[in-house]
Amino acid sequence: MTEIDFALNQTQDTEIIELVGTVLWNKSSELGSFEALSPPEQTFIYIDIFESELLNGGLFDFFYNTSGAYAHQVLEAYQAIGAYDSVNIVAQAIHCFPELPIPKDIFKRRSYMANLDDTIKTQWENLEVSFLDSKEDIVALLITYIKAHKTRFEY
Repeated sequence: MTEIDFALNQTQDTEIIELVGTVLWNKSSELGSFEALSPPEQTFIYIDIFESELLNGGLFDFFYNTSGAYAHQVLEAYQAIGAYDSVNIVAQAIHCFPELPIPKDIFKRRSYMANLDDTIKTQWENLEVSFLDSKEDIVALLITYIKAHKTRFEY
C-alpha cells in the first residue's frame, strides 16, 4: 500500500487532505522543490499554498509573499479540480493586480503593492469574504481529483 492509498483510506476527508499534503510536501523536500512534482501533485500544492495564505493573511499577503509568483497556477489548479466558484474569485483577484500577468519577481510585485490603491485592497477583502462564504466543497473536489489521478500521486 502506498502512502497515498493509506491517506485515501482514512474515514475523515480532512485527514485525507492533511495526509496527502504531508506526503507531497515531504516528497517535494526530497526532490528539492514542489515544482519537481507531477502536474497533478502540483495542482494540490498550489491550492494548499493559496488557501494557507488566504487564511493566514488574505489576498494581500498571498500576492506580497513568494506565493504570489504562482497566482496564475493557482487559478489553473482550481480549474483542474472543477472548483469554478473559486476560479471566478481567484480570477477577479488576479485582475485587480496592477500588472498582468502577475510578475514572478517578488520585488516587482512588492513595488506595485507598496503603492496599491485602497479600492484594490477593498476589492480583495470582499473577495476573501466571498471565498470564505463559498459553499464549494474544495476538500471533496480535491479528493475526487486525487482519486482520478492517483497513479500520478504515487509515493
